[in-house]
Amino acid sequence: MAFDKIKTTQPKVVQLLENSLKKDRLSHAYLFEGERGTYKYETALYFAQMLLCTGEEIPCQKCHNCRRIINKTHPNVYVIEPIKNSIRKQQIIDLQKEFSKTRIEPGPKIYIIKNIETINVNAANSLLKFLEEPYPGTYAILTSDNINKILPTIISRSQVVQFSSLNNAIIEGDLVESGYPSSVSRIASNLTNSITEAIDIVNNEYFLEILDLIKEINNLIASNDESIIIYFEENSSIIYQDKLLSNLFLSLLIIYQKDIINYKINDMTNIVFKDEIDTLNIISSNKTKNRLIEELEKMLRLKSRLNSYINERLAYDNLLLSLERR
Repeated sequence: MAFDKIKTTQPKVVQLLENSLKKDRLSHAYLFEGERGTYKYETALYFAQMLLCTGEEIPCQKCHNCRRIINKTHPNVYVIEPIKNSIRKQQIIDLQKEFSKTRIEPGPKIYIIKNIETINVNAANSLLKFLEEPYPGTYAILTSDNINKILPTIISRSQVVQFSSLNNAIIEGDLVESGYPSSVSRIASNLTNSITEAIDIVNNEYFLEILDLIKEINNLIASNDESIIIYFEENSSIIYQDKLLSNLFLSLLIIYQKDIINYKINDMTNIVFKDEIDTLNIISSNKTKNRLIEELEKMLRLKSRLNSYINERLAYDNLLLSLERR
């Protein structure tokens, strides 16, 4: 579990929960909301440990209760996850039956519902009754990646706790710790504020291929050995398979372009493609800062239009032609 990350990535959330516990001002229902991959579920388990821990330092992570919560075997902690992207009424009925039973063990009962925004209408109505009339010593923790999709009645019955986006350094560090190369981790961390999404990106079967395509295009711009339009035409078939891949290609191209500009203005600390310094040097030497900015603006405009009905091949040809122009 990422419990060691919670205090450093979500210090305000931890402080709020700790203060509420110390001052005995706990809410019967919490809504943890924030971007995907911001440790909301891990924090829910961490909070459950706080409520059930029997150690001296709460949560101690070592006592019998803390260990069972980590292993998801504590009878007082009940977790509901979406089934085929939906939380259903039967799941809420089962929850109510479980919590109406006499406690097997002392201490409060905690139920955690992941991705509450996926709950269907019938299930939501059942949950609302449960939230309005909670059993004594019962705490609800709802998590959501998108609070805008949650029924206002559920929000109004919960204490909303907002989770902060993760910064690039944290995501990069997590990826490196997970065994991904530092160069790949650094690039992926600049594509998203979510560690979960970053892992999805680096695990995409086409990610490295698209990354190589970006590097080769810029190497050809630097060397002027071959037309990048011809090279792109021969090697870009994968990006037309899916809008997500096309978006990924443009996002990486934009990061590379920003690196060229950063090199031009001598801002070396913000360069992402650190293994491309020689190429960055050549391109930045051959183009003015204003031109580099104009090229970046063209990339950004194209990215904003990708989801519209456009001729992608023609759009990419026009973009690459402007990059290639001497």
